[in-house]
Amino acid sequence: MGLRAGSFCFGLVILWSASLSSLASPTNSKLLWLVPPGAQIVSGFENYHEEHHHGQLLLTTRNNRLDLADWQAIAGVDHARVIEEVIQVASSPVGGLLHEHLLLVAGRFDQDAIFRSLHAQGAQEMQYEGQRVILVEPFSREKGLMGTRWLILIDRQLAMLGTPSIVKSALFRYLNHADVDMVIRERLSQLPLDVNSWNVLSSLPKARTEYTAQQSTNPWARFFEGADVLMVGARFGSKIRVHFALHANADRGREFLEQKSMSFAEVFSAGTQLSRPLRPRDVGLRSGSVHGAVQLSKKQFDAWSDWTNNFGHVPAVPERTVSTGQ
Repeated sequence: MGLRAGSFCFGLVILWSASLSSLASPTNSKLLWLVPPGAQIVSGFENYHEEHHHGQLLLTTRNNRLDLADWQAIAGVDHARVIEEVIQVASSPVGGLLHEHLLLVAGRFDQDAIFRSLHAQGAQEMQYEGQRVILVEPFSREKGLMGTRWLILIDRQLAMLGTPSIVKSALFRYLNHADVDMVIRERLSQLPLDVNSWNVLSSLPKARTEYTAQQSTNPWARFFEGADVLMVGARFGSKIRVHFALHANADRGREFLEQKSMSFAEVFSAGTQLSRPLRPRDVGLRSGSVHGAVQLSKKQFDAWSDWTNNFGHVPAVPERTVSTGQ
């Protein structure tokens, strides 16, 4: 097996349309309680069966994208699998690059078939805290860039894939019936209840520009530079609404927030051919924060995502199955 991991990079990722019957607030996530506190990036979506209301990941890292691609390949042997929710986490517990990464998947899986397939390919297995752990070695296209990851499947309903340290943290929360981290809950509560997809990005205490180092030309990277927290949520329907709330320390001052409110227009202007320019009512300033929203047609959104994503789209995945092959 093998894939390729790299350092942090912004990418807008088009993903699954699938199979959940009701819309729900991000704070009602089935997986959010498993996310260890202190992560710099937490991204998620729920899958829906409605044609226009599928979820999509907006901003994620290259390592997270590779985890997802590898999970798609690993789970491809289970043709009846159902994906209900996905959360991706990137973390740097001691500062610096976001080396810790985690994929959480809720759904229904034939874990016996998945384990048999991995064993047939030579994967090793171990026990940890009473759980079977498959050691996922880098796929061929990742060797030298991605280390050994842990894969844990629980009760045919939950998958954890990522670097060992952060998988251990998520498993600890599972075994101890942890509550959702209040910081993440509070941040997500600032987004509209009906968003299909969401992101929370937090800056590193010692390096506020950490996210922009690799992708200085990316509009999202420039928009986030110097800020402390950015929440992004999207509601996918016949029209697509994208919401954001950006927070900065008080010492940044109002001028900093006014600059961010102007750069918000830049995030959406290029490539979208908006039918009207962004107006002041699209963006608002509050104490220590700037927030706004924009509505796009699917054509505008696709054009914007092509412009935003320097790394290309992940191929769309058929409903209820996520096989990509190897």
